Amino acid sequence: MLAFPVPEKVQVNEIHLSVHRAGPKAALSRGVVVLLHGFPDLALTWRYQIPALARAGYMVIAPDLRGYGRSDRPCGQDAYKIQNLVNDVTGLLDHYEVEKATVIGHDWGAMIGWSLPFYCPERIVAVAGLNVPFMPRSALAPTALFEKIYGKSMYALRFQDKGVCEAIFEEDMARTMRFFMRSPVPAQESNGAVFDFAGLDLVGWFQGLEADWPGRPFLPAPLLRQYTDAFRKNGMTAPLHYYRNLDDNWRDMVRFQPPGETIGLTRPALSMPALMITAELDGVCTPELADGMEGCFTDYERVDIMGAGHWTQQEKPNEVNSALIDWLSRKVPRNPDRP
Repeated sequence: MLAFPVPEKVQVNEIHLSVHRAGPKAALSRGVVVLLHGFPDLALTWRYQIPALARAGYMVIAPDLRGYGRSDRPCGQDAYKIQNLVNDVTGLLDHYEVEKATVIGHDWGAMIGWSLPFYCPERIVAVAGLNVPFMPRSALAPTALFEKIYGKSMYALRFQDKGVCEAIFEEDMARTMRFFMRSPVPAQESNGAVFDFAGLDLVGWFQGLEADWPGRPFLPAPLLRQYTDAFRKNGMTAPLHYYRNLDDNWRDMVRFQPPGETIGLTRPALSMPALMITAELDGVCTPELADGMEGCFTDYERVDIMGAGHWTQQEKPNEVNSALIDWLSRKVPRNPDRP
């Protein structure tokens, strides 16, 4: 396996991002792929995909998103609005002199990726998401919709309280990372520890845990320490600000609503190739959430990964790599300048 590339600092959008780059230069590649991680994560999450894509001939760009890892952590909630996140992606393409790229995201990275066909369609060749599907703009703001479906204790709603969740997660960051970085196990192996997925009260579940930990850790000790050190250094405020902008992002996207169309019923037929990868055992982002995506894209494919939880690219890297490379080889035009 190729070594995980050493990060380089890239100035974009008035900040510096830490970027892991691999594969041939853009002009010599089969195409350019941007990998976007989610919450609470780092570009390190793509350590299995970066070398596989590079070996397949793609130039790979994998940043720590703003507020994460070695990237800058601008102050204020507004710094983490969707327009800034989109500008970070296009800024990276400008820096590397890339006209168009395929964007692949996981979790929050998928949410950013699914927004790109609206904000900058001229820069995107194709888009793929892991675990978090594309969803048309709803009639209700996200926080109101979540409360209606899950109740007031749903984790994204509890994340809205500034300072409260930071204190909970930052008290013992090693414990926090052990909590998040786990893959599911069969019920008979769970030692009686059960998460009430119906209410998605992740924060309450975390606070109530004592000796029994559902799931199975999948990170080797050195990598778990790397995650712990990164979040201990930067804290959780910036990552939580992504969630605190959900309603503002929803309001901003009204500009893409077709004139005269009823908000909440929009099913835009986006023409660029789209791939959705679901995980059978993800109890939060269940595969069923992706049902109906086929009506939103004219060129859509779906791959369901069996036996995987939320961290699909880390839990089932071979299956994910195979799905991505197969899709890219068929759907993304080969760089005409490549020898």
